[in-house]
Amino acid sequence: MNIKKRILKTVGAMSLVLLGVLVSCSDNFLIDSNVKDLTQDIVFTSDETAIAVVTGVYDAFQNDSQGDPGLPNEYNVKGIHRWANSTTLDFLNNENPASSEYLNWNPDPSSNDVATKIWPNNYRQIGRANIALENLRIAVDNGDISTDIGNRLIGEVLVLRCISYQYLAEVYGGVPLMLSPSDDPFKARDTQDAVFQQIVTDATEAIDRLPWTYDVEKGRVSKAAAYYVLGNAHMWLKQYGEAVTAFEALEGSPVLDLEDNFLDIHAVANPNGKESIFEIQWAANADLSWSRNDEVNILQLFAMPTDITGGGGFTGIPTKALYDAYEAGDTRRAATVIGPGEEHTDPLIDIIDYDGVDINTCGTVAEPWTGGSPDTRSGYWAIKSWRDPNIEGWGRSVLFGGQGHIWFRYGGALLSLAEAAFRDGQIAKAQAAFDRVRNRAWGGMAPAKTVDIDGILQEYRLELAGEFSTWGVIRRSGEAAKFIMDNYGVAIPTGREIYPIPSTEISANPNLMQNDY
Repeated sequence: MNIKKRILKTVGAMSLVLLGVLVSCSDNFLIDSNVKDLTQDIVFTSDETAIAVVTGVYDAFQNDSQGDPGLPNEYNVKGIHRWANSTTLDFLNNENPASSEYLNWNPDPSSNDVATKIWPNNYRQIGRANIALENLRIAVDNGDISTDIGNRLIGEVLVLRCISYQYLAEVYGGVPLMLSPSDDPFKARDTQDAVFQQIVTDATEAIDRLPWTYDVEKGRVSKAAAYYVLGNAHMWLKQYGEAVTAFEALEGSPVLDLEDNFLDIHAVANPNGKESIFEIQWAANADLSWSRNDEVNILQLFAMPTDITGGGGFTGIPTKALYDAYEAGDTRRAATVIGPGEEHTDPLIDIIDYDGVDINTCGTVAEPWTGGSPDTRSGYWAIKSWRDPNIEGWGRSVLFGGQGHIWFRYGGALLSLAEAAFRDGQIAKAQAAFDRVRNRAWGGMAPAKTVDIDGILQEYRLELAGEFSTWGVIRRSGEAAKFIMDNYGVAIPTGREIYPIPSTEISANPNLMQNDY
């Protein structure tokens, strides 16, 4: 899923999938350059164009900039990333804590970034996936595309749909299961369990269709991604033995492993590294016009200190409480949070090299960098998304970059294995997976710690902070209220672990019941 843009225009039935969609592809990925009269019959009678259609399904996840017309933009940064991190209370945004929708568990269904961005963007992806699946199955059955390619593409699309439904259910609870282009658009909500059971069905089918790895197009869904979403779904369904089996199956991958050095996971020179299970790909060196729709990564600009960039600082701002939660000797802190007076831990970045900066540290202890907003910014800044030395800041030449967003990775999967095994009574197996994550964090041998649920939740927090799944695994555990109380002394109001459905969706579909807000 390397990002080279071609506009694939369609007519007739295919317009629902590809009209106005920018399809991501490598230089030779879309071989048929004559797309003037591209129809459904043509698209699904060619391996090359069928692959391009599926690449368009991936494209629905890449909405970090302007977005498609009629859809909210900045889905990854202000939607998924804020949900995963601000909901834990470990990350702040550019808002006053006294009135923060996140800190006060009161998101507005008409304007909150998480509530309003995640629903429409994922249902866009599901709509594309459903049309692609229906036509791919017909094309394979009819022999119109090669069996190997067709089966693989079906597996890819099944997992992509699983990922959308996983995020929808984790954010909102039960949502309508739309599994066919002909499904009623005014369908009522299915239960959360029904959504995860469908993920089990789809991921199980996809596993046999997918390879472990790709020689090129590294961002495509692999067998490992299918096992990951399968294990996660079993966890939500409290089928812990089945979850253990799914997560242990990841050991069968010939390429998947922990990075030796935690800092290397998010290195800009390590895209789709050996620990990455599913990673969103971005264009590098994109243009700067605000009319663009070129799928650029804007997270680093939004998360870097405003004292450097002159703007941004909208998301991904860790708290001192998160910084202090790391034990002495845990290398993950220096690769996750930079505090006042500290140098950047990435060897590619010297803070003093930025224009207008005359120190090589993130502010000083006496004068922390808060961008002039000490009530909304802590003086602590995120490292995982601040790894590209070429990104300079607002009003300068380079705003955006190509660093991937790792949505699922092996370190998180090992902690899920530890949790599943612990809940299934397989304590030795749980301890082994737990220790493996902690030992890497210490660069060898971590202080001994007996595995239990509270310890696993803390490891999720410290391992996955600043990434894209933290709140999902915390809520999945059933211990979210205790977790927030233990770490922040805040009581979550009943039912507020999930977000409200966007007001626009409630208005459009009279059969949707709003969450209790």
